[in-house]
Amino acid sequence: MTFVTRPTLSSLSPSLEKYLKAIYDLQTEKGYTRVTDIAKALRVAKPAVSAAFKNLGLVGLIHHRAYEGVRLTEEGIQKAKGISGKFSILSQFFSEVLGVDKRKALEDAGLMEHYASGDTMDRLVDLLRFFEAEEQKGILEAFQEFRRECESEDTCVECDFHCEIVTQEPSESPEKKFTDRFLAK
Repeated sequence: MTFVTRPTLSSLSPSLEKYLKAIYDLQTEKGYTRVTDIAKALRVAKPAVSAAFKNLGLVGLIHHRAYEGVRLTEEGIQKAKGISGKFSILSQFFSEVLGVDKRKALEDAGLMEHYASGDTMDRLVDLLRFFEAEEQKGILEAFQEFRRECESEDTCVECDFHCEIVTQEPSESPEKKFTDRFLAK
């Protein structure tokens, strides 16, 4: 016997969050959203969109009937705004504080927006505001200029573990497609 677990509002998968955010973005931009619009925006098949809509409907985040448009419920709007907010905060932090290339900042924010807690996001906003203060500009500039220097890979325990792993580029991530679409706007 196979058990299928239904999503709950507090346990939406990153995939369902992406659908919710796409609905919100298109609904905000165009005033309406259809299965075809979401399929095109996320570069997925229409049946995948329909399945996601079914799950989002089960948890009360959207209203959708077959062959009609979809609209977010008030709860869906709030959840989507939260996801969009995380994306904005993370991309701003990556580009303006860490100095990461805009394209890479958007890509990384698209990955992390689904996993960062509210507490973490709250502290990131505090950090962003901290660096926006005029008296902190020097600290931010000094950090942005800073680049670690190691004696050698043989004598640096940190580099043996961290640098080698962290700085490796994975093959093109699935978020790149999303980032390309976002930058095209």
